[in-house]
Amino acid sequence: MLEQLEMEVSSRDERGKNAARRLRAAGRVPATLYGLGQDPVSLALDGKAIFGLLSHREQRNRVLNLSGGASGTAMAIDWQVDPVEGYLLHVDLKRVDVDQPVEARVALKTKGVAYGVKTEGGLEDVILREALVRCKPADLPPMIEIDVTALRAGDSVRLGDLEAEGKYKILGNPTAVVVRIVGKRTGGADAAGGEAAPAEESAE
Repeated sequence: MLEQLEMEVSSRDERGKNAARRLRAAGRVPATLYGLGQDPVSLALDGKAIFGLLSHREQRNRVLNLSGGASGTAMAIDWQVDPVEGYLLHVDLKRVDVDQPVEARVALKTKGVAYGVKTEGGLEDVILREALVRCKPADLPPMIEIDVTALRAGDSVRLGDLEAEGKYKILGNPTAVVVRIVGKRTGGADAAGGEAAPAEESAE
């Protein structure tokens, strides 16, 4: 499970694009903290620390222990990135009670090489790259791994097939396809004579 991360923040009084540019030039990122019935607070975060956190999918759900311009525990739930330069424009932090369940999106990652890829010439097609889970913040997994080694061509793994190995519950449509192996089985009847015969009849 994910360990909490200490993060010092500072209060932010200035607003607007010019103020945000000056903040980023100083290595800080504008942020807004809200939730738990409290008034929103404008903050500035250490740019290097928050970018390092959000750049790794398996780290994004870490609970932040805030100090300095604000106190308490929070999670980064949304952020904006410059589409050209790639730097952070703004981060939304949501206050969380570590004793109460939260809902968060967790990265999904396939593990191994599918039989249908290695032996049957298929391709691995990943449909979902994250899943919504519910649990206490301390029980959030960094990611959910899916073993695909036994999958043959035409097989798939659905959301309902995933096992929650920790104290979290996977939410969402259980029939939603997470990953599938697409492509024909080599050497099968369908790949050989099953499709060849109609072609010959058409030629006559």
